Amino acid sequence: MTIVVLLVLAVIWGAVLVPPMLRARSESRPADSIGNFRHQLSVLRRTGPTVVAPANPLRIPSYAAPTPAPTYQMARSYSRAGARRARTLKRRRDVLFTLVMAMATTLVLGLLPPFRALLGLHLLCDLLFAGYVVLLVQARNASAEREMKLRFLPAAAAAQPDNVLLLRRSAN
Repeated sequence: MTIVVLLVLAVIWGAVLVPPMLRARSESRPADSIGNFRHQLSVLRRTGPTVVAPANPLRIPSYAAPTPAPTYQMARSYSRAGARRARTLKRRRDVLFTLVMAMATTLVLGLLPPFRALLGLHLLCDLLFAGYVVLLVQARNASAEREMKLRFLPAAAAAQPDNVLLLRRSAN
C-alpha cells in the first residue's frame, strides 16, 4: 500500500514540476539575466521605429535631404497582429500540452489496480485530444483558404473618389 501511495505522490510531483520545465525549454528562455536582457533589447529593437528624426535639427548638413517623419501606425498594427497571433499560438500549445499531460497521467494512474476507473477518464481525454486536433486542422485549413482567396484592391480605386469630388467642385 505504501508503494502505491509513493507512486501516486511521485506522479503528482511529476505533473507539477515537469510542465514548467518543458515550457521553459520549448520557449528557449535564457536562464541568466544577461541573456534575458539581450532578448528584451531585441524585442524592443524589432518594435521600435525604423526611421528616427535627428535629435538636433539645426545640425543637419545642407547636402542631406530631410528625413520624413516616421509613421508608427503600420508598425503598431503589425506588432498588435503579431502579438495577437503569438498569444493565440501559445494558448493553443498550452491546451494541447495540458491534454497530453492529462492523457499520460490518467493512463499511468489507470494502469494501477486501485485506480482502474481512471481508464474511462483516459478514454475521455483521448476523445478530447482527437477533437481538439481536428479543430486545429480545420482552423489551419480555413486560414490557408482565406489567405489564398484574399485580394487587396488596387491603390487607384482608392484615389478615384477624390477625382469625383474635384469634378463636382469645378462644375459648381
